[in-house]
Amino acid sequence: MERRTEDAKLEYRRAIDLNPNFAAAYGYLGFTLAMAGQSDEAITQLERAIHMSPHDPQNAIFNVALAVAHFLESRYPEAVSFARKAVQERDGITSGHRIYIASLSQAGQIEEARLALQHLRELMPNISIAWCEQHVPYAPGPMAKFLDGMRKAGLE
Repeated sequence: MERRTEDAKLEYRRAIDLNPNFAAAYGYLGFTLAMAGQSDEAITQLERAIHMSPHDPQNAIFNVALAVAHFLESRYPEAVSFARKAVQERDGITSGHRIYIASLSQAGQIEEARLALQHLRELMPNISIAWCEQHVPYAPGPMAKFLDGMRKAGLE
């Protein structure tokens, strides 16, 4: 979350080396990789985590990361599907709502994206492009694509 991706990847890999059955470590490694734009490896790690612990409450977070990974590869229907699943599992997961909105926008589903943005504003009245730039931990390239999607939905 501090945009120290390389450090995070090393720590999660160390956790996996210490305990190869630690599903959450695979999930958070996948989350880190997704935010860095390393989608294919992210998907592998995230799917492994969910497979290892299918009823884990953290899977909502891992579904957000799966949405991010697909979003960054321009696979918007898949991104919408994973983001929708995440917010259905846990409505308060604002990161899920954000990637859901950006994915809908990039998929051309602008009206649905605007409705989803209205809901996010109920959960996060302070949401703005400036807030996203400061608090969302995407690497620079992925951040530009994400912000473009948020702007298309009407976020300023």
